[in-house]
Amino acid sequence: MSSGIPTAYPEATSRNAPIMTPPPVGYPTSNDSSPKPQSASYETKSRGDGFWKGCCAALCCCCVLDACF
Repeated sequence: MSSGIPTAYPEATSRNAPIMTPPPVGYPTSNDSSPKPQSASYETKSRGDGFWKGCCAALCCCCVLDACF
């Protein structure tokens, strides 16, 4: 920067590495030596069409009540 204009952060521009603050306490880092929890293997199962039957029953109930009152 030979333009003669002073820079806002001269010490940051004079080095190649950026200035970084440390992470907050308890934040996981890449050099953390704590053991990683193992993911459990599981299967997804179909729960059937009970949700859709319930929705249709509720809509029918609302329509009947609307017609009655």
